[in-house]
Amino acid sequence: MLELLGGIIIGGVAGVALKDKLSGAGAANERNKREMESLYAENEKFSKRNKELERQVEDLLSELNKVRKKTKDADDAHDDLEDDLDKAKKELKSLRLQNDELAHRVKEYKNTCEALEAEISMLKQKIG
Repeated sequence: MLELLGGIIIGGVAGVALKDKLSGAGAANERNKREMESLYAENEKFSKRNKELERQVEDLLSELNKVRKKTKDADDAHDDLEDDLDKAKKELKSLRLQNDELAHRVKEYKNTCEALEAEISMLKQKIG
């Protein structure tokens, strides 16, 4: 009987120790489970934020491409305007040269006309 009573007492003490150990492990398991759930939630939050940032990057890259295209178009238009300006400058130079030449001819014709008028005047005086 003493052995039975000793066995029951030792079994009870071992059972209580084992229960404490198991309930401690259960609490640790519960704590680990809550921590895991928290980490999953945080991971999900970061995943959503990452997707949002990736969309923003795509939008910004698209906007950058649009701006680059507009810049290229503006550069092309600027080049066209510079070409037109160069053509206009050449034409202006040519027209100025033509104008100078025509002004010189007009001056020569005027001088010739004045000389002829003077000669006509002299001839009229001789005749009349």
